[in-house]
Amino acid sequence: MTFLIWKSLLHRKLQALSIIIAIAISIAIIFCITALYKGIHSGMEISRQRMGADIVIIPGGLTIEPSLYLFGGAIANTYMPKDTLDAVRSIPGVTTATPQFFTNTLTADCHDIGTNNRMLGYDPASDWIVGPWLKKIHKNELSADEVILGAKIPTWVKNKIAILGKWYNIVAIAEETGTTLDYSLFVSMDEARRVVSANKQLKPVWEKQGPPEGLISAVLVKVSDTANVNEIVSTIQQVGYVQTIVAAEVKKRINDQFAVLLLLLGGAAALTAIASLFQLFSRFYTLTWDRQAEWGLYLAIGASVRDITYIIVGEAIFITLAGGLTGLILGEALYQTGLIVLAAYQSFPFIAPSWFFLTLLSLTLTGVYMLMGALAAWLPSYRGRQIDPSTTMTRGEFD
Repeated sequence: MTFLIWKSLLHRKLQALSIIIAIAISIAIIFCITALYKGIHSGMEISRQRMGADIVIIPGGLTIEPSLYLFGGAIANTYMPKDTLDAVRSIPGVTTATPQFFTNTLTADCHDIGTNNRMLGYDPASDWIVGPWLKKIHKNELSADEVILGAKIPTWVKNKIAILGKWYNIVAIAEETGTTLDYSLFVSMDEARRVVSANKQLKPVWEKQGPPEGLISAVLVKVSDTANVNEIVSTIQQVGYVQTIVAAEVKKRINDQFAVLLLLLGGAAALTAIASLFQLFSRFYTLTWDRQAEWGLYLAIGASVRDITYIIVGEAIFITLAGGLTGLILGEALYQTGLIVLAAYQSFPFIAPSWFFLTLLSLTLTGVYMLMGALAAWLPSYRGRQIDPSTTMTRGEFD
């Protein structure tokens, strides 16, 4: 019977190929969109848990896109007086605030660690980002020769990394967050200031704004649940020449933008899926009329009703399986292409789905289409049971 199924498909290869292509396209789109949505959703959730800042304060005059600043790893060597931190902490509704100090783009002595990587100085007394990782290794703060690496910082020497002429001991590698933290190296605030002090290109900055010891690059702020964020932002802007980034607004804009994209692409995938399933159903529904003489011949030479069912359903399963596997291969290619684009233009958090999730997604899509294909073949299979061999062989078609 398997041979008959194969010969039948080859005899009608154009029809079979058209259905396989339609199924493959719909599965590829659904696979790619679902995987990307999962990655962005996970990234947004982890960034909320790990970053935890309601407001980020940066020096005034920066033209960096807020989403790129929060999630894309962009930094700038601009600074503000460190007494800005005390002014922010005194604002009603602010529960806690911690400063950060940015250095220049990093290049290690023995290898390039990337143009988007940044060294951040942190304040152990108020920080809530680095602290949890230090507690895991039973440390309260980093010494001058210690560093915590982001998840996407490459290393060639175990437990050590050379940066700007100095070797640091890697005390921990942070979990992936899908944010700038993945491209960051955390050192003590004093060490970060020592690094920039040795940079001759930044000498004009210190001449204009004062020594690094009196400056910070950003302030991360948490506010109380009952506080009015807009009022706090207005008050912060009166502190000095600063600008504020409200994390919730940036994340909402990203979610809204991706929701529109998901709606458009998901709608296209749904229409393609409906079209492919309709084509699959119509193909096997019309089998009873198109191939009744063939079924009659099979029955006349001793084939059972079960054999007819096996042939019809077998063709449907083979076509959907071929379309599913082709669609998964195409969908993986689209997904990998999407990851390359995101890596080049990422301005939102993204954590790649696990292989378990992708495998489960692949099995689910393939299983659903195979089930729909079998259901589409059930009706013509049922009609095939009612075929009278003598009638179909003499008349050639149903009334």
